[in-house]
Amino acid sequence: MGLILFDIDGTLLRTRGVGTRALNLAISEVFGVEEGMSGIRPDGKTDPQIVREALKRNCGRQKAENGQIDAVLNRYPRHFRREIERNSGLVVFLGAYRLAAELSRRRGFHVGVATGNIEECANLKLRWAGLESLFSFGGYGSDAEDRTQLIRTAIERGSRTTSSPGGGSAVVIGDTPADILHGRQAGAMTLAVSTGRYSLAELRRCQPDLAVESLEPAPPLMEFLQQA
Repeated sequence: MGLILFDIDGTLLRTRGVGTRALNLAISEVFGVEEGMSGIRPDGKTDPQIVREALKRNCGRQKAENGQIDAVLNRYPRHFRREIERNSGLVVFLGAYRLAAELSRRRGFHVGVATGNIEECANLKLRWAGLESLFSFGGYGSDAEDRTQLIRTAIERGSRTTSSPGGGSAVVIGDTPADILHGRQAGAMTLAVSTGRYSLAELRRCQPDLAVESLEPAPPLMEFLQQA
């Protein structure tokens, strides 16, 4: 038993466009471009990746500078907070909530997040959803644009909460092929759940250690995590 790392969007909850609306506003504020997120599919990407892609596609920035990306992301949390307070549409997946709550109570499990969200927005989502108390550490898009590296950062932080040398084993839980690929590259086991845009069949083709339709803490799922 060891570290359990949850992705947020599509795995724990769905915000129904709050992030896209907030990024549109932040991009407009910096570059004066309306609908800067048009045509951008954010699934499995980090926030810096998403902004880099948006600037290239819609803002004429073929080689977006890190300072330009930071200028958008520095404004993003303010717009995100306003949008989520105005009309969040946020939905928490009940099975994921039950699993995270169950693991956070069990001895031997250390529960955190590994998310492409920058840390401030990740915390806003978890707080708004009433999930913040379940997670004691994490790796975020503000730690690294590369998802493998942010997962490694989450593992390093989580290892400080355990008594096992090196932090013990780690399991990444996510709803996209990127969660599986980068979790594996970071040296973790992977658990895929089809609560996002990808079907169970699509996720299984990525060869996670386990793929499920729901994170409801049923015996087979708990047995997998206990043996991981």
